[in-house]
Amino acid sequence: MIRKISSVVIALLAMTGLGLASAGLGFAHSGTASPAPAAARAVIPNHGSYSGVDHHGRIVTFSFSGTDVSHFAVNHLVIGGAYVSRGMWHETCHGGICTRGAWVTDGHVTGFWRYGGDPSWTAWSASSTPAMTPYGGTYMGTDHTGLRVHLSFNGGYVRGFSIDHNVVGDAPVTNGSFEVCHRVICYQGHWENEYYVVGSWRHASGGTWRPWEAYAYAT
Repeated sequence: MIRKISSVVIALLAMTGLGLASAGLGFAHSGTASPAPAAARAVIPNHGSYSGVDHHGRIVTFSFSGTDVSHFAVNHLVIGGAYVSRGMWHETCHGGICTRGAWVTDGHVTGFWRYGGDPSWTAWSASSTPAMTPYGGTYMGTDHTGLRVHLSFNGGYVRGFSIDHNVVGDAPVTNGSFEVCHRVICYQGHWENEYYVVGSWRHASGGTWRPWEAYAYAT
């Protein structure tokens, strides 16, 4: 009787051992067969104009071309540009105001901005906007000090840009944006829509950028 019980126990132990071995082999096989995680697709930023809002509902706009963000603005406060590498730009400051950002997808960017002396950042997000063709004609407006701004758009160029009746000169337009320095004045800008253009200007010798805006009008 004892011999029979011993035989049954030995048989059960042997079967259990084989089962564990099979389970172990099966686990090992499963592990080696699992594919490696696929590499994340690289983000390739869309060129052109971007618009969005910050955490407080203020309008955020900028342009991207090549490796540079340009004309970054919050509402009508023009902050400036930044160098983009690997789909992002690190903290970059102009006139005491700083920005940073990164592309989440090819056409969507998230980031932060702050005043240089303020430790807290304000979050923002923006998306690329469809390409549009600016109205071909004349525009008139003012800068933030009330000086008159006048320009025309024709043949891919800003023509006859002037500040307070002083003609500065022309500038080539790419993807709705422009930036140029003439002998005395530098100016830059971009179209918010077909009939509305915003930008800033400064003296070529240096100084603070002064925001301006202008609307198309019929002559």
